[in-house]
Amino acid sequence: MPTPGRPTRFRVAFDAALLAEDANHSTPKARTTLNQAVRDLSRHGITTSRLKACQDHGQDGTRLPGCAKTYLPAPDGPWGMVFQLRIDPDNTPFLACLAFGARHPSRPWQPSVYQTAHQRLHT
Repeated sequence: MPTPGRPTRFRVAFDAALLAEDANHSTPKARTTLNQAVRDLSRHGITTSRLKACQDHGQDGTRLPGCAKTYLPAPDGPWGMVFQLRIDPDNTPFLACLAFGARHPSRPWQPSVYQTAHQRLHT
């Protein structure tokens, strides 16, 4: 049941340069998933039921306090997006996409979506 005064759906904003960087580091299948997710989220936003809280302090050293994530494709796909809650000039909350990528990459040199989001948030 929705909580009064709290949104059940958030608008999602994307930074084109960050999306391009994430797409360049992705497989063709991941890029297809990314493009579909961006289309859907840009049009319809994201419901709170699809969001999960990120760990404030991850085991891998990431710090993503107050951030949320979603898995792609839903409900538990291998890729994810990390979002930060922001407020627009009209005082309306929205989610800014910080990163897209593999949740748990198989290659040790490949950063996870959480590591990419951490780097972007803290640099």
